[in-house]
Amino acid sequence: MQTPRTLHRTLGPLEILFLVFSALSPAMSVFIYGDGVLRMAGTGAVAAVMAGGLIAAVAAYLYAELGAAFPQAGGVYPSLVGVLGPLWAFPYITMMMVAAPTVMAFGLLGFADYVRVLVPGLPQLPVALGCLVLACGVAVLRVRLGAIVTGLFLLMEVAALVLLTAIALAHPSRSLLSALAHPVWLDHAVAKPLPIATLGLAVVSAIFTCSGAHWALYFGEELTDAPRRIGPLVTWIGGLAALVIAVPLILVVLSAPDLARILGSDTPVVSYMNLVAGPKLTAAISGVLVIAIFNALVVGIMGFGRLYYSTGRDGVWPRPISRLLAQVQAGSHAPMVATLAVCLASAALMLLGQRTLLIFTAMQNIPEYVLLAIAVLIGRRTGRSGGPFKAPLHPLVPLVTLVAAGGMIYSALMDRAAGRPALLLVVTLFVGSWAYFRFRAKHASAWTPATTDAVEP
Repeated sequence: MQTPRTLHRTLGPLEILFLVFSALSPAMSVFIYGDGVLRMAGTGAVAAVMAGGLIAAVAAYLYAELGAAFPQAGGVYPSLVGVLGPLWAFPYITMMMVAAPTVMAFGLLGFADYVRVLVPGLPQLPVALGCLVLACGVAVLRVRLGAIVTGLFLLMEVAALVLLTAIALAHPSRSLLSALAHPVWLDHAVAKPLPIATLGLAVVSAIFTCSGAHWALYFGEELTDAPRRIGPLVTWIGGLAALVIAVPLILVVLSAPDLARILGSDTPVVSYMNLVAGPKLTAAISGVLVIAIFNALVVGIMGFGRLYYSTGRDGVWPRPISRLLAQVQAGSHAPMVATLAVCLASAALMLLGQRTLLIFTAMQNIPEYVLLAIAVLIGRRTGRSGGPFKAPLHPLVPLVTLVAAGGMIYSALMDRAAGRPALLLVVTLFVGSWAYFRFRAKHASAWTPATTDAVEP
């Protein structure tokens, strides 16, 4: 097997769109992550999703500017290295190397839970491992074929969301103004005014729920004419993702006939569908949701595999590890070893359980938003970004993102159960990464981002 060290530019904008929306999975965002926002904020989810979606759409301009300046595999990290340098980017890389399989492990266990709803009695871990093996098999296919396969699954997912939206529009129960002016939540099954601190936490969750533009950067090295195309593409994806996810969630709140029953459920959106549309249609949509989660897992593994590959190609790790991660399958042009590494790490992390996994994944947007905003501010001043694509109204977009990140940090500090432990984990990772980088810089040559462009097929 040959081991070429570059990916091939074979994807068009439509295929990137399929891959990105499959990875962020609008149905999974609405039915799973949206459930968390609804349980947390009640009718305040309307304000939370509107604010979170807007922040996610604004942040997409930062991803777009940096992605256009550095259209390489690896997501945000090549941009951060190119603008801020290895010292500031290395902690982010370390966090993402841990966060990537953590996100996958959480999704795999969630997939198993939904399968067990449809087929009670199945064991969770074997189902999750079976899903992982199948998803990994699809993820190592040629990326163009993978985009087509995931695109077909995505059409089913979009159909389920369109159906949910149509049902909600046909059953209005309250006005948008009342939901915004008088938000209520359930406190021990009693409807009470929503505290401001809880609303802040809901906004943090809504930002994560409505985000998705960053996924395009994982495939930036495989997009044809990437410097010109990727900036506008990422901004469109950011706004469209926020809209597609936010609108159904808002309509569910505005059309819910029995708030106490729906908000008190472990699965509010499914309970809403069961109450309004009946159990048969709800069961059918649950089946589509299982497909949606699997689809998101496949593309997530593909994207994170490219992150691992990129760090290996750039020599981030000791030479033997970097050489292994940088291998690309000759036939499929897929980063085989890096993809398998993500899958093996995900399988091991599933043993930690969903609660532990969720605590860490909840906070990953905070350091990313801070570094993105700083990178655009510095990159624009030094000329390292803003060439192929510029975020509008500079420096307003990065400053708004920094303010949003500050609000996310404050909200996390107010949450003793999950927010503070997650921040502690992130801080520990960053400090440990800086210490390792300093140590390695004294004993080995420094690493720099890859500068060789992908080879045209």
